[in-house]
Amino acid sequence: MPDIDLALQAQQNAEILEELKALRREVAELKEQSGRTLDFERRNDPRRPNSLTQR
Repeated sequence: MPDIDLALQAQQNAEILEELKALRREVAELKEQSGRTLDFERRNDPRRPNSLTQR
């Protein structure tokens, strides 16, 4: 069985966790931006009636 460098393994795990946290923050930011973009597009879609347009 090969020798495992536990200190190296722990360091690599810590780096992976930090990267994962950063990616999760980025995904959350992108989801938030995406929601705002969709809301903006919905509000400005000429095909959608709004409260100012009486039909």
